[in-house]
Amino acid sequence: MSEGKPLPGATVRIAELNRITRTDAKGEFEFAKIPNGTYKVFASIIGYASGMSIVQVSDTSATMTFNLRTSAIEAEEVIVSASPYAGTSGDQYQSAESKSSQDLHESAGSSFAEKISDLPGVTVRYMGSAATRPILRGLSENEVLVLENGLRTGDVATFDPAHATPIEAESISQIDVVRGPASIMFGPNTIGGLVNVITNTIPVASENPFSGTISLSGNSVSDEYTGFFNGVYSNGGHALSISGGGLHSQDIKIPEGTYIDPASGAPFNLSRMPQTFNHTQEIGAGYSYQGDFGMIGIGAKDYEMNYGIPGVPPNSDWADVPPSTSRITLSKKSLEFRSLFVVGSKLLKQIRLNANYTDYLHSEFPTSQDSSGVHDELANSHHKKEINATLQFQHQQFGNFQGTIGLWANVENYVIGGGMPLGPNSTTTGLAGYIFEEYFAGENTKLQVALRYDYNQIHASNSTDSAFIGVDQTRTSNALTGSVGLIQKFSTEITSSLSISRSFRAPTVQELFARGFDAPSNSYFIGDSTLTPETALGIEASLKGNFTNVSFELTPYVNLITNFIYPFLTGDSTIVAGVGTLANRHFAATNARLLGFEASANYQFADYLALRASIDYVDAEDTKANVPLPKIPPMRGLLRLSYQNNIYAALVEWRLASKQDKLGDGDTPTAGYGIVNIGGGVRLFQGSVIHNITLHIDNLFNQLYRDHLSFVKDFLPQPARGARLHYDIIF
Repeated sequence: MSEGKPLPGATVRIAELNRITRTDAKGEFEFAKIPNGTYKVFASIIGYASGMSIVQVSDTSATMTFNLRTSAIEAEEVIVSASPYAGTSGDQYQSAESKSSQDLHESAGSSFAEKISDLPGVTVRYMGSAATRPILRGLSENEVLVLENGLRTGDVATFDPAHATPIEAESISQIDVVRGPASIMFGPNTIGGLVNVITNTIPVASENPFSGTISLSGNSVSDEYTGFFNGVYSNGGHALSISGGGLHSQDIKIPEGTYIDPASGAPFNLSRMPQTFNHTQEIGAGYSYQGDFGMIGIGAKDYEMNYGIPGVPPNSDWADVPPSTSRITLSKKSLEFRSLFVVGSKLLKQIRLNANYTDYLHSEFPTSQDSSGVHDELANSHHKKEINATLQFQHQQFGNFQGTIGLWANVENYVIGGGMPLGPNSTTTGLAGYIFEEYFAGENTKLQVALRYDYNQIHASNSTDSAFIGVDQTRTSNALTGSVGLIQKFSTEITSSLSISRSFRAPTVQELFARGFDAPSNSYFIGDSTLTPETALGIEASLKGNFTNVSFELTPYVNLITNFIYPFLTGDSTIVAGVGTLANRHFAATNARLLGFEASANYQFADYLALRASIDYVDAEDTKANVPLPKIPPMRGLLRLSYQNNIYAALVEWRLASKQDKLGDGDTPTAGYGIVNIGGGVRLFQGSVIHNITLHIDNLFNQLYRDHLSFVKDFLPQPARGARLHYDIIF
């Protein structure tokens, strides 16, 4: 409640159990079948500062009341991905942020990667609305891990810049972003950080018999329309969910004009990015049971996607200007299991077992020329089956110590086929064990120590393609990684943290054995079987403040990577029939240093009015050759003026990027830019049902600008002006 008035629609979360509910029309909430214990309970709602209270649950019921104050500053988020225990961003040893579904709907773009790119240190690699991937502090691909509900997504998005991550944006309930090395719980591929996309694949029982969400949206920049439904039937501790929806968009609009293909010099009169359509659909179902013991649940999803990759469109001058657009179709079937058992013994507090199985298949169809026009004889396919599981034992607090012991396993079988596959077939096995311990040195001081041991094996096997016949190699990598951290609270408002981490990543089958052409980069990839694992030392410090009308965070960092693996041009080339002469891009290793900072501040200068400012910068260098690394984002800034109360919202923001002329291998300079986005919305209450309606206009002045990270930016700019309309029903 606020000032004695009930607040319907507030989100209430029990951190230790990750149980979530909403307040009803009277501003009341209830959690049934909660095991005995002490819990942190968080409450948050748009237009108010979040609140936290500690409650002791015994055999009798426990009651609690929140008194939230009005605030236009975003509430402090609850992060569930930075440590074994959920906690606020101020409780984390590393820089971490979270976005709720409502925050995502307020953000520009269509994909989840675009919608988090307004966070400091987070940029996006853009290849149309589908093939987008987050970049954290200048690192992406195999150095940044994208998870769904804390588990591997089972796709091949890191294999190629044209590959998409198969997650329906409208199905997301929360996204956690952990910047910097995060390998202790989640394993290799987190040298740059992780993005954990949280979906409601497995439902949570509610006190309401029927609950869920309906989301509808449209975007004029691509004639996009989307719809998604997630409904949960609850009875006692049982919950059954059904979900489904999809997205349909056409080619993305760009400012109308003449654009020059850099390869041929040919001009094209364009008003849309060629071949950037995107069609998706998803259906899912899940079941869970919650009782005094904890919870157990299972869920399944079937996701389908058909999208285009931008490039030179089919044209009348095939001989001298061959098209380079392509198309990808993919399907992903997944099964997820999740459980939490409250043990309550003298030794153990909780046991968590989470696992998933994914069956992923995609085919890509490059557009090439023959005597009759277009053919798809060079179509490639990727078929991957993967099992990922985590088992955590959280022990009771002994004196000033609390912690978790965990086991992790991941097994994937990967088959690459088609006219010219990029690599051989492979089986990869990863096993690990870790320990995460915290020590409460005082009321305001907390220390953390963690260790992890990884075993990783890649076995590349025979392939039907002539380039890989006879390949039968096994590569084994073992590594010990760890982290130490400190959180020091100087007052109730000011907190500092320090984190030092060692992380590890084994080379992929592509980096070791690739030999084939890649349409999006217009090059021929060649692997190196002698590559050794990457190791990194990451150091970051943070200073955070959270006052009544002001909040801020400043985080400098450095990441030192040994045997950093990346593809580079060597000056030689390969002739590919039906495609032409392609520059060879070899995988090799060097040492790298990434140094930068992130800063943000919020100031509420009047009732419901707040100003947000942020800036981030990264300088990345190949320290062996003393040259910049390629595809590093420029310095960026954000200014956002927002009006926010519990009913109405409005914003105007200015997103800026400086020029990027510190160029790595294959880079070309990119001019700086500043674009303006505006938006507003209304939040209506109908009993316990909430209606959210928002309208935003992105790139208000229809500015032509280019993003340095785009693989097609020398030919095609970023999207033109677009209006987004979003309607959510929460019941």
